[in-house]
Amino acid sequence: MGIMENDTMENEESTLVTLGKALLGAMLGAIPAMLLWVVLGKVGYLAAISGFFMFLGEIIACNYFTRKSSQMNIWVALIICAVVMIFDVYLCERFVWSWELSDILNEYGEGEYSVGIIDCFKNFKELTEVFEVQEDFTASLVKSYLFAALGGFAGVMKLGKR
Repeated sequence: MGIMENDTMENEESTLVTLGKALLGAMLGAIPAMLLWVVLGKVGYLAAISGFFMFLGEIIACNYFTRKSSQMNIWVALIICAVVMIFDVYLCERFVWSWELSDILNEYGEGEYSVGIIDCFKNFKELTEVFEVQEDFTASLVKSYLFAALGGFAGVMKLGKR
């Protein structure tokens, strides 16, 4: 292997490391907004402000994790954050619905055993089919994506003014 080939492999590896750092930053940066999303969702509110904070947290953490890398492109960072946001919104909505299903099962169940949120989360598809609420969940998820997109767009606009 020549010197040029070795140098190319190191650049590819550092690109992968940079992308990994960006992904990790986006995932960690979304956590506070995900908690806000779940709490607001549990009390029955859906707000674009959660999407705004989620995207902003992702961008800030992504920037923090990759600040020393000259290879990080803003468009790549935006795409990474958007993909993470799509996944996180789904997780948040599923968790909120799992919490609601758990509450309903524990309130109206036989009382012999408790059904936890995690159990409902793991068996979500089966439970939504049994209770015939899969369409309601899908409608709620679409609405959540719209609010998240609105909040994310506001975040991009705010960053674009800088």
